[in-house]
Amino acid sequence: MKTRLLLGMLLASLCLSACSKTQDDSGRADRDDSSSDNGAATKPAEAPKKAAPPSSITLDLTDEVRMKLVLIPAGEFMMGAEAPAVEVAEKFKRYSSQESYYLAEHPRHKVAISKPFYMGRLEVTRPQWIAVMGTTPWKGRKCDRPEAGDVANHVSWELADKFCKALAKKTGRKASLPTEAQWEYACRAGTESAFSFGDDDSRMGLYAWYAANTLVADDPHPHTAGRKPPNRWGLYDMHGNASEWCRDWYDAKFYEKAPAIDPENTDKAQQRVLRGGQWDQYPDACRSAFRAKDIPTARKCGYGFRVVIEVEPVTDK
Repeated sequence: MKTRLLLGMLLASLCLSACSKTQDDSGRADRDDSSSDNGAATKPAEAPKKAAPPSSITLDLTDEVRMKLVLIPAGEFMMGAEAPAVEVAEKFKRYSSQESYYLAEHPRHKVAISKPFYMGRLEVTRPQWIAVMGTTPWKGRKCDRPEAGDVANHVSWELADKFCKALAKKTGRKASLPTEAQWEYACRAGTESAFSFGDDDSRMGLYAWYAANTLVADDPHPHTAGRKPPNRWGLYDMHGNASEWCRDWYDAKFYEKAPAIDPENTDKAQQRVLRGGQWDQYPDACRSAFRAKDIPTARKCGYGFRVVIEVEPVTDK
């Protein structure tokens, strides 16, 4: 009897052990599957990384002539004069400056450039112009001399606009003159000083061709592009050498009503905007904020331009 009882207890124990193991295995499998399913369901898929546009592009105009442009990133900056007009006039009074010269640089205001773009690292050169247009608009004019350098000058706004359209047709890229906001943003290259190299105009000769080292030095003409150091974003001759046409129509009060994002004055007026100053001007007119203007047909020794190219979408291959 005692033996039977012991055998019965032993069998019951073995049965309980087996059943328990089966439940543990079943439960563990359930938990593993659940963990796997949940992980697959809740883990977010990694978004494909958007490829960044190249830091520069080079346009082949002929076998020998090329145009290099550098990437200007999107961003924000303070557009306009770094000081009130009366203070700017006082600072540059030795050049007979007047407060009225600088009123159009106000009010200073925040501007957002919403998209990156490419800008020519040099003012358009004569070889580049000839490669695209096949003409020589500077021939027989005031600055047509052997030592005059290679900047395509004596170019009106209308001619500069035609060049951009011809360049777009030749290269298949969207080309244009920069807006006034794009130009100042690129010139400043992240700075808020009077010049991209700082506020000290006594250093002007190190960075620019202007009146003191051209006109006064009896060397009266634009000089070969790219001979002075570039700004932080790799752009040469943003101060001096040749005044550069912009897309905008000129309005002295445009800053009072300009939009905060990608401003451009498209309201037709009598004059177009010129920026950067030129070889025969003094530092006050070569500042990052200085606004000049002239009629679209004007062709002068100090007038040139540079090109902007739209950034094409980059696709992963």
